[in-house]
Amino acid sequence: MGIQVELRVANQWIRQLPDPAGGFFDAAGDFDRLISRRNPAIQMLARIDPHGETRLGASQMQQLLAEVELLLTQATTGVEHRGLMRLRAIAERCAQERGELVFVGD
Repeated sequence: MGIQVELRVANQWIRQLPDPAGGFFDAAGDFDRLISRRNPAIQMLARIDPHGETRLGASQMQQLLAEVELLLTQATTGVEHRGLMRLRAIAERCAQERGELVFVGD
């Protein structure tokens, strides 16, 4: 299943987020392959535990968004690109609503 990321605001899971490709989504995923612990340009994403839970707060979203933009240049498949676009959308909403992103590994 890989890593899934959810948005929580005031301890509530936010569902039905507008999908950049149309429709709605509840969690972002499909970007796991692009996360490399050896890539110094993605320090925030490299901290994600692929087998556990990692939480990032609203104050960390600007760095996360910069890393997502970098990875979008490396996404070669539609699935990875879609996952990163959803991650970007969920991170932007997290920053706006002062929530937290919860990354859940398999």
